[in-house]
Order: sequence, then structure tokens, then C-alpha cells
Amino acid sequence: MIQSSIKNLIVFSTLLLFSSCATLLNNPVQKIFIATDNKVKVISVEKNVLVDSSLMGINAPRAYYIIRSNNSLKVNLEIDSIKKAIFLHPRNSFAYWFNIYCNYGIGMLVDKNNTRRYSYPVRNYLTVQDTSIKILRFAPINKGTINLSLSLPFTTIFSIKTTNKQYISAGIFGFEAGLDYFYQKNRYISMNIGVATDKGITEYFGPGYIQIGNTIFTSVRNNYVVGSFDFGYGINVSQLKWIRTTIGDTINLDQSKRNIGLGLSFSTQYRVGNYFRLGVLYQPNLLNTGFKSAFHYQHYISLNLIWKLPINNID
Repeated sequence: MIQSSIKNLIVFSTLLLFSSCATLLNNPVQKIFIATDNKVKVISVEKNVLVDSSLMGINAPRAYYIIRSNNSLKVNLEIDSIKKAIFLHPRNSFAYWFNIYCNYGIGMLVDKNNTRRYSYPVRNYLTVQDTSIKILRFAPINKGTINLSLSLPFTTIFSIKTTNKQYISAGIFGFEAGLDYFYQKNRYISMNIGVATDKGITEYFGPGYIQIGNTIFTSVRNNYVVGSFDFGYGINVSQLKWIRTTIGDTINLDQSKRNIGLGLSFSTQYRVGNYFRLGVLYQPNLLNTGFKSAFHYQHYISLNLIWKLPINNID
């Protein structure tokens, strides 16, 4: 009986240990990046065990390896020969919260008193505003910067006017490319072209026929960078096409409807790293050719993986 209880206790303890995500996934030392504007110089960072010298170029962020802790991280600075300090505050890491998904939160009990549960902000840009130091996640993007933008959707949603109803479907295939030009700091004009279709994945199979939707579009948007987000608004010109093809030995039901529309273009993007973003594109078409009444609501929506590749860097 006693041996059985001990065995059960060992099994339960082992399950708890291997259920703690922060203990297993987080290293005791965390890598963070610190960059500054020209007025700020980093003198030292507490709890720092190593500095990545390969990133020591002018205006490049420095990588620091920091021991995890539940205490604030002190960063000593020099601003116009005056010594100052700021503090980066720890928070519970993603791995700690991931216990809720992996083991219904049981691992949080194991991670409770473990410093591996904590994480400092990974990306830090220090700048002087008025008389205070402001900590941003990313450095502002300067006027004159040009980026190549490439986008792959992982979800596309169509609402297309057909001969007698609205065709609504979803897909995953598409591509968008364009250029971003920063006409002011953190403000840019984007010009894009793109294509998308629901063919092969979620095209609609009806009794004796297949329906397919696709689009070709171009857009121009004015965009604002606000923290880690880009918000854009503008106009789009799109060709939306609906095709119905007969299958099998049935009455020929082949039909298609193509129209060119003018509408709006709205974009929201979340910046994950220096080059990678997650985005949502919403393009409602309001004025359309191919119908007796020019006003017909149609739309194209996509959830996107986006890469912003700098063509030039303006420091």
C-alpha cells in the first residue's frame, strides 16, 4: 500500500514537472535588444552576462543576454553628459501562460516560484521626448525610406455579385506585392497589386456544378505607424469574377459574371519583428461595371503574412 502511494506520488510529481512550460521552454538567460537615438548612450545593463558584439554597428541594436528575474532591470544611460537610469519591468512570459493550454494551468504551480516564468521586453528603443526618456518597441521609420512589401494570405473571403444572388466563399490562395514610401516619419504611401482565388480549396460544389470566385486588384493607401501597428486607408480598383461550371452529365449550367469595381481599401498590420507582420485587408467595392445599377456592394477580405524588405535605409 505504502509502495503504491509512493509510486503514485512519483508519477504525479513527474507529470507536474514535465507539464511546466516555462521551466522546460525558457532558458535562465534571456536575449533582449536595446537601441537608442543619437542623444542617448547605454553605459551598462544590470544582470547582463554577455553582449553580442556582432550587432555593434552604428545605429544597430545591441543584444544583451540577461538573467531572468522578477525584479526590474536597470539600464544606465548617458544623455548630454548627464547620467540617468531607466527600468525594464518583467512580466509573465508566453511559456508561463501556455500552461493553460498545455495542462489546464497545472504547470503554473510548478513555475510559480521559478524565475524562468518571467520575461523582459525583447525589443527596446530609447528616445528622448521633452525631458523624459520614452521606451518604444521599434525605432521610428524615417522619411525617404522605401520598403518592398510581399504578402501571402492564409485566409481569403469573397462576396461577389452573381447573375441573381451574392456568392460568398473563402480560400487560401493569393499573393500581393507593392512598395511603401515614407513621406514623413512613421507615415507612408503604399501602392500594391494582388490576386486571390478560392479555387481548389473552398470552391462551392452545388448539385451538378462548381462555383469559383477570384479577384485581381490594385490599391493605394495612406498609412500611419502607431506603436507596433500600421493602419492604412485608401482606394482600390478590383476585377471580381464569379464562374459556375457544369460537372457530370447534367444540363449545361455554365455561367460567369465579371465586373470591375471601385471602392475603399483598409489595412491593419501588427509588427512581429523587424521584417515580419500579420495583417488584415478589407476592400469593399461600391461602384461596379457589369450591372444595370452601378451601386452594388461586394468585398474581398484577407488575413495575411507580410514581409517588409527595406530597399533603402534612411538613418
